[in-house]
Amino acid sequence: MPNGLVLGIDPGLAATGYGLLDQDNRVTGYGCIRTGAGAPGARLLQIVGELRALLAAHQVREAALEELFMGRNRTSIIGVAQARGAILATLEAAGVAAYEYKPSQVKSLITGYGAAGKPQIARMLAVQLRTATRIDDHAADALAIALCHQRSRRMLAAVRT
Repeated sequence: MPNGLVLGIDPGLAATGYGLLDQDNRVTGYGCIRTGAGAPGARLLQIVGELRALLAAHQVREAALEELFMGRNRTSIIGVAQARGAILATLEAAGVAAYEYKPSQVKSLITGYGAAGKPQIARMLAVQLRTATRIDDHAADALAIALCHQRSRRMLAAVRT
């Protein structure tokens, strides 16, 4: 597997989580881009600017995002879709390949159960990545997405050989 980091992203207009894993699944950073209330365009620009800075500061080889999921809160889907579009365009402009995973895929690869809740995911991440047990939910989701991508890529590579 080539050198460089995998960037996991949990897109959202109000909060976009991110997590960075190296090729050995060591956490090299995580956090959350939070935007204040206001015009969606300004919020999207903030996400793009902070994502660009993150990409400039780290050698990211691939990024992984959660596929768009329509849950109970249907009004937030528009903001999430807008954030995803801005993120995907930013990754493309930076030459970073982006991959997408269903929420159930991520949960299943992390916990063994496709309908796991956030507390269960957080506990399993803490064990598997040797992180603090209390990480911001958005950053934890992003780390889970990055780990899902790492494992999926390794499984595909093993099948090919």
